[in-house]
Amino acid sequence: MRWLLVALLLMAGLGCRKPEPVAPPQARLVVRFLDRDAVLDLTGLPPEGFWRVMNAGQWEPLEVRWKGGAPRIGAAVVGRTAPDWVLLEDPALDTHRVIMRGPGPEELAQRNQRMDPDERDAMALLGVLWVLGWARH
Repeated sequence: MRWLLVALLLMAGLGCRKPEPVAPPQARLVVRFLDRDAVLDLTGLPPEGFWRVMNAGQWEPLEVRWKGGAPRIGAAVVGRTAPDWVLLEDPALDTHRVIMRGPGPEELAQRNQRMDPDERDAMALLGVLWVLGWARH
């Protein structure tokens, strides 16, 4: 019984700790692909120089346009679809693995195949009218 009480007090003491504050990002890089975006939050200011993105197994230059402000925001556009994650290389040659945000291609395809009830009823009526017209001839 005492061990249970000690364990409960220990767990309660550890569970009541205040969370450590997380510093807001100093910069954010948004890489826009055809289907989704990759967002990289940087804790410090981005280094000066050229960024690169891994595309089909090769590093390609990435044209980043930075806007001032706090946090500093940069954006780049890549003309291809992306997997669930992408590799970015900053000017200091540090590699960042960024997980894509937003629905994936499979979810988009499934969402685009669904029809709302009004569209379904309109298509059914159109089908019935087509069958009646065909049967009439």
